[in-house]
Amino acid sequence: MTILNKILNLKLSNNDNTSSTSSTTPESISSPSTPSSTSIDQHIIDSGFEISDCSETCEDCTFHYPKSLKFEENEPLWHSTKPFGLHLNISTGKTDWPHDATGLKGTLSNKIANWASEKSGKTSIGNIKVTCSSLGNDELLIDDEYIQQKKGDVLILPYFLWIKGIYIDEVDEIFNKLLNIIDENNLYNKQTNQQQELKFETIKQQIPTIIEDENKAYVLFCSHKTRDKRCGITAPIMKKEMDLYLREVGLYRDFGDLTPGGVKIAFINHIGGHKFAANVIIYLKNTGQNIWLGLCKPNNVKPIVDQCIIGEGKVWPVKVRILQKFNPIEW
Repeated sequence: MTILNKILNLKLSNNDNTSSTSSTTPESISSPSTPSSTSIDQHIIDSGFEISDCSETCEDCTFHYPKSLKFEENEPLWHSTKPFGLHLNISTGKTDWPHDATGLKGTLSNKIANWASEKSGKTSIGNIKVTCSSLGNDELLIDDEYIQQKKGDVLILPYFLWIKGIYIDEVDEIFNKLLNIIDENNLYNKQTNQQQELKFETIKQQIPTIIEDENKAYVLFCSHKTRDKRCGITAPIMKKEMDLYLREVGLYRDFGDLTPGGVKIAFINHIGGHKFAANVIIYLKNTGQNIWLGLCKPNNVKPIVDQCIIGEGKVWPVKVRILQKFNPIEW
């Protein structure tokens, strides 16, 4: 209980990492405008999430990480990462990458990362996160342009959209259009003080190659072993445990299973905070919620599925790194 009390009594710092975030970016519980005297519990509730009244651990789970792994158990998770407005995941079919996963010049991932770096923080969307993911397709095995990373597929979160078969020289045009659509919607909502949902038809008209992802949720684990062995060891263990439970509740979707309404799990490269492994990033399609948890262990898997995913946004203050509420797309 010492750690819990420490976190719940934590005051928001005046030099908070989110100070540069525009008011039209997604609602984040780390908003610097929140009164410092308000507890983390209240921030969670005000941001459209619920505090779970269930334990974050499952007593039935007896699997443990290797004892050789050490984590930062005493440092508060709250505010240990920065908010972002867009997350672009490039499918690579891999579970580990070079130290700089997007650093190889002449590749699609490098082009997208450079585009995001140029645009981040310059519109209402705020920061743009780019990761490589383990998501894949047959083309990554048989198509030379995919294999050489001249062409690829990109999952756009939190909006559950795909751009498939995008070439390097199409990146600026396509993602500039997408950024403008989201930015205009954000600005309209701010100016009118209304919540106008983004419409898939509107996006499709301007970007004909965009398609819908029909999963209900994505769960992303950092597995970047080249950066830190803790991520490379914990991520596969967490995925295995989650796969087993998702099968029990009928939500498991493996490679190639396009049945709507499932939960897809993927590995991604470095996202910050290796000492907080296992890092778990969850996106919920219907609500637009983004949940980022840290220090997750196998005995947290069942509660995460039951509370965060099926329960649509129920969380535990002691596990939260950041929460964000995005404007979901109207399908």
